[in-house]
Amino acid sequence: MREIGKKCQEKRKANGWTQATAGAYAGIHRTVISQIENGLYSGSLKVLTLYLNTLGLKLTVQSAGIPQLDELEALFSDD
Repeated sequence: MREIGKKCQEKRKANGWTQATAGAYAGIHRTVISQIENGLYSGSLKVLTLYLNTLGLKLTVQSAGIPQLDELEALFSDD
């Protein structure tokens, strides 16, 4: 959440908006904007998406990068 918040804050500031202004555009209270930007938000995905859309950002999902068995074996080999 911290990386998402940091990116949101950068984009908001690049737009020259205060948290209150961004909140008004997104229809979200300023305190929620603060929680998101500080990596403390644990609310709904819908609200987070509203804020991201307002900033022209989008949330994407990517693979967690779980290692394959042969990669694990190489990590734990005694060589």
